[in-house]
Amino acid sequence: MKIDLMQSKSSLSLREHIAVSLRTAVNSTASLSLTLAAMGIIFKKVAIVKIGLLSTPAIFLMMLYTSLYRPKVQAKARARRVEQELPYAMRHLLIEIKSGVPLYNAIVAASEGYGECSVELKQIVCEINAGKPETQALEDSIFRNPSVAYRRSFWQLLNAVKTGTNIETSLDNTVKNMLKDQLLSIKKYGQELNPWTLMYMMFAVIMPSLGITFFMILSTFTGMSLSGNMLIVLIIGLSLFQLMFMNLIKTKRPMVKAQ
Repeated sequence: MKIDLMQSKSSLSLREHIAVSLRTAVNSTASLSLTLAAMGIIFKKVAIVKIGLLSTPAIFLMMLYTSLYRPKVQAKARARRVEQELPYAMRHLLIEIKSGVPLYNAIVAASEGYGECSVELKQIVCEINAGKPETQALEDSIFRNPSVAYRRSFWQLLNAVKTGTNIETSLDNTVKNMLKDQLLSIKKYGQELNPWTLMYMMFAVIMPSLGITFFMILSTFTGMSLSGNMLIVLIIGLSLFQLMFMNLIKTKRPMVKAQ
C-alpha cells in the first residue's frame, strides 16, 4: 500500500491514508444505513429498516476496501497515461542522442509536450539540478513510476549509462519494441471486439426485441398484459447495461496516441 501511495503521487502517509479511509467508510456507512432506515420509516416497511441495520457491517467493509484500494486504481490510471506518451517521448530522446546531445539535455528537451511522461522527466531534471547523481535520479524515477513499460525502458537506459555501452543502440531497440507492442495491442483489441460486439447484439438488441415480441404473442392467448412498469424496468435495465458495456470497452481500449 505504501508503494501504491507513492506511485499514485498521494501526499498522504500510510497512517493518514488508513485514517482517511476509516473516516470515509464510517461516514458512507452511516449515510446509507440511515437513508435505508428513514425510507423504511417513511413507507412504514419494517423489512427496509432491518435491511438497513443488518447490512451495516457489509457496507462498512465494502466502503473501507474501496477507500483503501483507491491509490492502486489511481496508480494504474497514471500508468496508462504514461504509456500513452512513452513511445514518443523515448523517440524524442533517441533523436536528441543521435544528434550528439548529452543525455541530461535530451531529458530536458523531452520534459515538455508528452503529458504525464514529461511530468516524470521534469522531476528527473529537477532532482539532477538539485545535486542528485544522474544514475540515482533515473533509478528513483523507475522505482516510483507505476508503468511497467516505463520501468523496463528506463532500466535499459540506466544499464547502458552504468556500463558505458552505446545509449543510442539501447534507445533504438527500446523504441522499436514499444512501437511493436503498441501494434500488437491494437490488433489484439480489434480481435477482442468481435465477441464483445456479438454479446452486445445478443443482450441489448436481440433478446429484448424477441422477449417483448414473445410476451405480446403470449398475451393474446393467455390474457397476460405487459404493464407499463415492466417496460420502464426493461428500459432502465437496458440503459444501465449499455453504460456498463461502453465503460468496459473504454477500459479495454489500448492507450495509443494518434500521430
